Amino acid sequence: MKLKPKVYILEQEFPIDREMAWQLLADNNRMNDAIGLFPVSFGQAKTETGGVFYREAAAKVMGLVPMKWQEFPFEWQEQEYYTVERRYLSGPLLYYKLKVELSEAVNGGMQTKIRLTAEFAPRNALAYPAIQTTGLPAVKKIMLYLENAQLDAQSSRLAKPAAPKVNHAELERLSNALRAYPVAEEFITQLKAHLTESSDQDAAQLVPSQLAKRWGMDSEQVLRGLLYATKTGLSDMSWHVICPNCRVSKDDHRSLSELEQQFHCDLCGVLYDVNFDQSVELQFAVHPNVRQAYAEVYCVGGPVITPHVKAQRILHPGDHAEFLLADQASMRLRVLQKNDQVPVGQKGSFRYTKAGWIEEAREASNISVINDSEKDIVVALENADWSKDTVTAAKVTAMQEFRDLFSSEVLAPGQKIAIGQVTILFTDLKGSTALYEEAGDANAYGRVRGHFDFLTEHIKQNSGSVVKTIGDAVMAVFSKPADGVRAALAIQEKLGAFNEQTNDTLLLRLGLFSGPAIAVNSNDRLDYFGRTVNLAARVQGQGDACEVIISQSLVEQPDVAALLASPLLSIEPFSAELKGIEGEQALVRLRLRELAQTEAG
Repeated sequence: MKLKPKVYILEQEFPIDREMAWQLLADNNRMNDAIGLFPVSFGQAKTETGGVFYREAAAKVMGLVPMKWQEFPFEWQEQEYYTVERRYLSGPLLYYKLKVELSEAVNGGMQTKIRLTAEFAPRNALAYPAIQTTGLPAVKKIMLYLENAQLDAQSSRLAKPAAPKVNHAELERLSNALRAYPVAEEFITQLKAHLTESSDQDAAQLVPSQLAKRWGMDSEQVLRGLLYATKTGLSDMSWHVICPNCRVSKDDHRSLSELEQQFHCDLCGVLYDVNFDQSVELQFAVHPNVRQAYAEVYCVGGPVITPHVKAQRILHPGDHAEFLLADQASMRLRVLQKNDQVPVGQKGSFRYTKAGWIEEAREASNISVINDSEKDIVVALENADWSKDTVTAAKVTAMQEFRDLFSSEVLAPGQKIAIGQVTILFTDLKGSTALYEEAGDANAYGRVRGHFDFLTEHIKQNSGSVVKTIGDAVMAVFSKPADGVRAALAIQEKLGAFNEQTNDTLLLRLGLFSGPAIAVNSNDRLDYFGRTVNLAARVQGQGDACEVIISQSLVEQPDVAALLASPLLSIEPFSAELKGIEGEQALVRLRLRELAQTEAG
């Protein structure tokens, strides 16, 4: 006889806004830890014929009783609802479904109404007491978790946790060592408190952007601080290989030299080439000598784990779904595992067939999707842009602090990793040959070395790093084009003051180009090769003293365009043929008007 499922509905209003409520409830790893559930181990994604993929999961209740189940993809609409289903492979339950809904409270204001619907399907009569003693109390603890949540989601607790075991003597010693570096005292104070008081999850996942928001500091300042903290031994770092579509970590390594050329994502069903700015991230954790902390896994599919996904639905053949779309740029629909994608606007109607996506010309109030294929699909509405808060390998390896502190962090010999976009700067010291003739080798070399320090400082201040020196020239790298242009303009602007200070008359030519490149290990140093590097070197040769030459495509990038919208700049477009490069290149000559007038006078 089929036993009847038990369904429980809990409703309650909370004095928090919907965004905060969503962050608390949709962070399933943190919530499940807080309400006392047990860590889960997950297997690779599997798919039944014609069905939706799932992961096999296992946990031990009370650390003793083993349980195994199939966990299916979450369904959600950001800040509206989410659902999850578990189908048990053994034990007293057949399945468990949970739906979490958020809505405006009756009284409005900073109030959010939470509705939980939990459904337990028994396999046998023994399930009913288990549901009453274990299942229902776990659901009630979700409400208790919200009741005890503070305004800061990161510090939310079901109850005040036991004090973590911290090696306070080591923490104090290393904190003092950190003061030898250019790190703000405020950062050291905040980091010490965090490593001492935070949960294991938070101590084992030190995310610069989140810490910066919490501490009221600049995220770049926190990132630099964590690099110095890692050098002193307060924190540890590892490189995570991230799927560029689902954005889930697939592997982690202690060193860049351990990276492999390709990796496979079981959720997306695609083999990817490793890419520095889309699939390799640097992550930080407390050093085990200071505190033993582990980020236990309770969930692999919750909404907060993939924050770029705004909505996700399971659609059976013939199913229709409506997706709500907030004001987001670069949005797309994507079928998980098949990885079929289509860009979307603020509204539209789409049909998914065996051949892929078809956009239909009919009225729609939101994003309307019909599964017209023969199989179940999982459709995600997601932001296609990479998060600006992510510490990608492209970003951090372009920082002078990283190169100075971790010079041994290079790729394995012969390894080549692509970078989708990098900005390369070349400088040239005009008249250096005559300088050596006039001043003599030793004197001239000293003056050249001094100008290297001057260049390095301005490159470092703008989140770039010196890759290498070539004679009297410098090659530098930036992850953001605007940082490179800003550094180049600052160098030309401040060169006069540097010359006055050193009683010199040095003149510089600078050129930048932005585009794809290849990162390699060259003489145990992280170096860059490719057409972008060649173009940057050739572009620099088109300039004269006090000038910065950049490509027209750089000028058209919004951040660079905003930087160049200054009456102090002279901007002159021109075209040039570059040695070894096919076709004419559209270039732009930048000069500070004050420098141009000084030279003319």
